[in-house]
Amino acid sequence: MTYLHSNLHFLRTKNKLSQKELAEKLFMTHQTISNHETGKSQPDLEVMQKYADFYEIPLSDLLHLDLSTKKPVKDIGNIIFDKDRQTFQILSGSKGIYPMKDVCKCQIVFEDAKYYGKTKPFSHRLLISSFESFFVTLRDTYVGLEIELKNKEKLYVYVSNIKQKHYSDAFKADVKVAETLKKYFKTIITGNKTMKDE
Repeated sequence: MTYLHSNLHFLRTKNKLSQKELAEKLFMTHQTISNHETGKSQPDLEVMQKYADFYEIPLSDLLHLDLSTKKPVKDIGNIIFDKDRQTFQILSGSKGIYPMKDVCKCQIVFEDAKYYGKTKPFSHRLLISSFESFFVTLRDTYVGLEIELKNKEKLYVYVSNIKQKHYSDAFKADVKVAETLKKYFKTIITGNKTMKDE
């Protein structure tokens, strides 16, 4: 049994893409995307691989796993943690799948919203302090994480899905999600150090 059609629909909606947006990104027609998701037509192997590459998952998973019922350890803040494979997948920011064993540092970062999507993620950071002023609360910001790997590569995750005003309730909620993720990464880092010492 193949789960291709249901997985294509699940992944597109999980990534908050319309069929039209996905069609533009993959250089297909809206109708082709719809036919693949409903099972009216079967994509060839090259197109299946194109989908797998776009969603950054193995082709075998796209075909043979019901991704909508697969329960990763965590699925928060635009990161999916897969305990079975010992990987985490970044959905917004430095998109990709990375091994948990390579993580060595994690910190919360903030980006000036006017640079979102125009430059490398979090290359225009903001320093956030507990001092609140009228001008600071007017600034639009994205909350995120910087994850450093053992090879010194830095990955970035947008925890915020939309820009937030400093110190708004939505901003504070995104910061709480980032803090939860940071704590989770801290347990991963501690586990990595323990494994290295054994």
